[in-house]
Amino acid sequence: MRDIELEMKLQKSLNEGNNVWVIGDVHGFNLTLRELVAKLEINTGDYVVLLGDLIDRGPNSYDVIQFVKNSSNMVTVKGNHEKMMAKVFSVSRLEKPDLRISTWFYNGGLATATSYINAYTDSSGNENTQELHQAIERDKLWIKQLPSQIVLDDWRLVHAGYDPNVDLDCHTDSELLHVRKPFHRVKEPIDIHRTILFGHSITITLPGLSKENWGEVWYSSLKLEDGRPSAIGLDTCVFHTTDSPAMLTAYNLQDGRVIQQARVEPWNKRAINQANNV
Repeated sequence: MRDIELEMKLQKSLNEGNNVWVIGDVHGFNLTLRELVAKLEINTGDYVVLLGDLIDRGPNSYDVIQFVKNSSNMVTVKGNHEKMMAKVFSVSRLEKPDLRISTWFYNGGLATATSYINAYTDSSGNENTQELHQAIERDKLWIKQLPSQIVLDDWRLVHAGYDPNVDLDCHTDSELLHVRKPFHRVKEPIDIHRTILFGHSITITLPGLSKENWGEVWYSSLKLEDGRPSAIGLDTCVFHTTDSPAMLTAYNLQDGRVIQQARVEPWNKRAINQANNV
């Protein structure tokens, strides 16, 4: 699904010389996202585009969604984690968990559900279940209306990428939100006119990078006719727990600048347990 009106706004912004920043997977690290956005020094006419997977794993997915949803100059494409949330998250399933919501919990959704419950629970431990229900349904509707890709004159912005075995105009969420190896190992550019910016796959897992490259942006070795890389990976992994840089990354479509923010939140066993307990 595309949002043509949004694409026109972003292209107009670029044409007028404004900055359009693209940010990789946030995964619930709300404080890190806010610090990174502050670094970008957004002015009138500038935009920030997120590549999906705003939620799951990290400490406050609820706040991430509210921050993006309520910002006039921030937009996002849908990620596979948002799609999971929209399909299974509900108060009724929280009260009587089934296999579908349990699968989401296993993939990081428990932290997201916890952040929603905590947002509607007062200091005495009293949950406002009706307001919680309304917030969940409101945010699920917002997610369902998100585009799965953004296509501009020189760029494609998408969560996971494109399958070279599927016609470019025939892609569905199945490919756009989930594809990995077929996209990473293409032998020629997917779109000869546009660089693809994507998240979903941690950059150290992409061709040419390794564990020594934690926190680095990935640039495809394949080039377009204008010399730009055919694809750029921006999931520099803010959620890992190894003794390596945990970075959230922004890329500027206007001039190619990269600005990064090291993870702000403490993220150890205690913090992870806290993020998953009401």
